[in-house]
Amino acid sequence: MSYLSKNLSVLAYANGFTLWHYTSTDTAAVIEGAGYFNAASDLLRANDLILVNIDTDGAVGTKVVGVTSITAGVVTIGIEPNQGTFVADPTGGATIDAECRTQLGLVIDSLVAAGLMAAA
Repeated sequence: MSYLSKNLSVLAYANGFTLWHYTSTDTAAVIEGAGYFNAASDLLRANDLILVNIDTDGAVGTKVVGVTSITAGVVTIGIEPNQGTFVADPTGGATIDAECRTQLGLVIDSLVAAGLMAAA
């Protein structure tokens, strides 16, 4: 499919920032593709956020996309703009606590799985 304007709605607006909601049967790969939101370039602004319900007729999911720029009708988005950079498992040190390192590794894995931290 492609972008459908009827599926984009405003959730909140304040101080020149808009939080949008968009729902689609398209997969994440399609929505994240170049130019998907170009037809909405007259509505969106740089730094707006869009909560996207993806693949609503299949493997339902949710993404947060940020509008990074709009130039000549071309909307560029960033995926999950607040995602932290990857933090590697702990290594080295004078005292090694294997149990602690195991737990930290599990926390890191959970953050990556939840999309809150970039993968390695």
